[in-house]
Amino acid sequence: MGPLFAIAGVIAFVWCAVKCEVTARALQDRLPPQFQDPLMSRYAFGVYALHPSTPLMLQADYLSAGAGAVVAILCLSLSCFLFSHPEGGVLALVGFGVGAVNLFKSWKTYKENCGRLPGSTQRN
Repeated sequence: MGPLFAIAGVIAFVWCAVKCEVTARALQDRLPPQFQDPLMSRYAFGVYALHPSTPLMLQADYLSAGAGAVVAILCLSLSCFLFSHPEGGVLALVGFGVGAVNLFKSWKTYKENCGRLPGSTQRN
């Protein structure tokens, strides 16, 4: 069962990385000019991905990439436990918890952005 979780984790991680890269490239043109170069856009991506002015489709893609990362970390944790490496399993489980909390916060922000009127800059 351990190899199955390891393979699932690798697949989830690769899918997450591809989804994240595609989303980052789509968002790069929407960033302010000082963040449009590849080095600086890396730092601005997480902030502008859930900005109210970002199209909801890109925000949803960002969330799905985050969900893929959380699944990959959970699979890594389960795999570590099944391969008798409890230290790594606990460490990955803590990472899963942190990632899940951050994903939930991002999802709440996304839901707030979905409730906004187009062109509105006020918070509901």
